[in-house]
Amino acid sequence: MEFKPNPDFERYMIALNCEEPDRIPLGDWHVDALPKENYMGKQIVNLEDQIEFWLTAGFDYITSSSGILEPVRAPEGMTIKGDAVNTAYGDGVAREWAREHDGVITDWETFDTYKWPSVDDFDLSKWDAFDHLLPPGMKAILLLGKIYTTVWMFMGAETFFNALKSDEALVGTMFEKIGEIQYETFLRVIEHPCIGAVLNPDDIAHNTGLLIHPKFLRKYVFPWYKKMGDVCRDKGIGFVFHSDGDCSDAMDDLIDCRFHGFNPIQPNSMDIEVVKKKWGNQLCLIGNLNLDSTLTLGTPEDVRAEVYERIRTIGPGGGFMVASSNSITDYVPLENMKAMIDSTFEFGRYPIQLEKGALKGKVSKFQGKPKQKILSTSAGPLSGVEYVSALLGKGPSLVVEMVQKSLETGVNLTDIVNNGLIPAMAIIGEKYQAGEIYIPEMMIAARSMSETLLHFCAAPGES
Repeated sequence: MEFKPNPDFERYMIALNCEEPDRIPLGDWHVDALPKENYMGKQIVNLEDQIEFWLTAGFDYITSSSGILEPVRAPEGMTIKGDAVNTAYGDGVAREWAREHDGVITDWETFDTYKWPSVDDFDLSKWDAFDHLLPPGMKAILLLGKIYTTVWMFMGAETFFNALKSDEALVGTMFEKIGEIQYETFLRVIEHPCIGAVLNPDDIAHNTGLLIHPKFLRKYVFPWYKKMGDVCRDKGIGFVFHSDGDCSDAMDDLIDCRFHGFNPIQPNSMDIEVVKKKWGNQLCLIGNLNLDSTLTLGTPEDVRAEVYERIRTIGPGGGFMVASSNSITDYVPLENMKAMIDSTFEFGRYPIQLEKGALKGKVSKFQGKPKQKILSTSAGPLSGVEYVSALLGKGPSLVVEMVQKSLETGVNLTDIVNNGLIPAMAIIGEKYQAGEIYIPEMMIAARSMSETLLHFCAAPGES
């Protein structure tokens, strides 16, 4: 479908306020370089090129980041570079990955000696440029927030999750430091007249639940969001939260933080129709086009059908933007990206009056959470259930004591492991998948299991 660029950020804001604009806006917050360049047929080398892409593709805005952690720039030592991988465009692109174990800040000494930046250390000159370069009707969206993500990436995943149990004071101090830096940067940037909204990309969830107990988010993270949200509301600036995974247990908190919108409603984690019914009158829903299947592995016809179905079911009444279920990555084929954009313009004009099943194509649907299947509920010394609470305790001592008592009754170690400890770990894994426990508790259980096995396998006469 042919369309002419007609940016109108008011359209975006009307949708953010859960109302119906003239048409459903596009809502993606990030597009990789290769899709941009292939869409435009040229390299993207400067701010003018960036603006031209977002304008030509039909967005009402351009996005750009600032702060201590940005998508294209992380503090030294925070990430490691991986091997180059193929893309939908044939080019090998190296990925950067967060450190799984120790990070830059591992204890109080490394915290005290680290040279922490302030807002004055960041180059914010691009926002001056946007003030003058953006065409009429177009605004800039500041990508900033990332308080939770920045803290755990600075510390390294294992160090962070362990510290929540062993040194919460250090974790709290980290949140305070990162929060201050991000908040001061936020205040500085939003003074620019080009700013129309702020999008906070801060993943707090996995496929079936939150990564850490919500009490920690409510204590250390959400208060910073709330401060930003209050300022955005006072200034008439949009405020959007992005997190992959199942954020159901935090949705009411996000509303309390005064977010206008929620992205991306990951389709294998959250049922967008349920989310619409529960929170759609308070949060604009942005996303849900399946990046794992439809956008990456499907045909342009599949993409058109999925856009059509999302607009048909979620669009009426307003409060919806078409976007991917994460971002437009370099493994999304160009024709699929074009199909998403074109079909949004084709089907998204209000009032929405689309017939069910009018377009043929494979449309992804929420399949539900995995069901729990407790593997061992037998009573006695080999019960997996009996070991669960011990493994989730503060250390391996109770587990060792329980195993020792079973050995003294004549049960051999292999049976204890196969019929007791392994089923217990399976139950713990199912509790994690169900959102009943979180990553720190999983790590405690894994460590207790490992140390228990080492204790007995190293003992004379055991194998």
